[in-house]
Amino acid sequence: GIWPAFLEGDPRFAGYSAIMVNISDIHAMGGRPIAVVDVVWGTSAGALEPVWEGMVAASRAYGVPIVGGHTSARSPYNALAVAIAGRARRLITSFAARPGDVLVAAIDLRGTMHAEHPFWNASTGVDPARLRGDLEVLPALAEAGLCDAGKDISMGGVAGTLLMLLETSGVGAVLDVEAVPRPSGARAPSLPRWLLAFPSYGFLLSVRPEAAGEVLAAFAQRGIASAA
Repeated sequence: GIWPAFLEGDPRFAGYSAIMVNISDIHAMGGRPIAVVDVVWGTSAGALEPVWEGMVAASRAYGVPIVGGHTSARSPYNALAVAIAGRARRLITSFAARPGDVLVAAIDLRGTMHAEHPFWNASTGVDPARLRGDLEVLPALAEAGLCDAGKDISMGGVAGTLLMLLETSGVGAVLDVEAVPRPSGARAPSLPRWLLAFPSYGFLLSVRPEAAGEVLAAFAQRGIASAA
């Protein structure tokens, strides 16, 4: 489900993000999305309209159809949840990180920080072909046998996502926070805020050392900042 404060404060981008993050989840596992379903509750049809507009915009941008769900305009509150189906030939999982792996962070820095919430938006207004091509890097890496462990960077930011990956894999890691790709310039977020930010395109991958160079090169070819 979508964070209630986000849904209330920026309903259109919340709707967009609900679709976007589910699509990211599928690619993070080495898959390709097939279709989305949703549950949208609102206090009125007017309250639902910007949410739905955002969802449709993301569906079109990423080429993933919304095929069904449930909508109510008579709820005492606004709420949104999305589920997605996808298919993978070879998986990237959060259970396969190994001792001795190299940790790779890949983040699209061609965006801006949300004015109120810890979200880095490098998606809205971008050429759909670029969005889809950037995400295709993940299943391509999996199918080439270059990566089988990782997660997309989510609400926990780089730090929290890494902890989740380590917990499920039963390993530890050293995170060099200064090496994490991050924006520069006067409007760039501080390092503590960036480490907890939710980027629209961001992945942490646990990679065998001999494959790290090829993984970094794959992101570089798409203009995605990455570091090991």
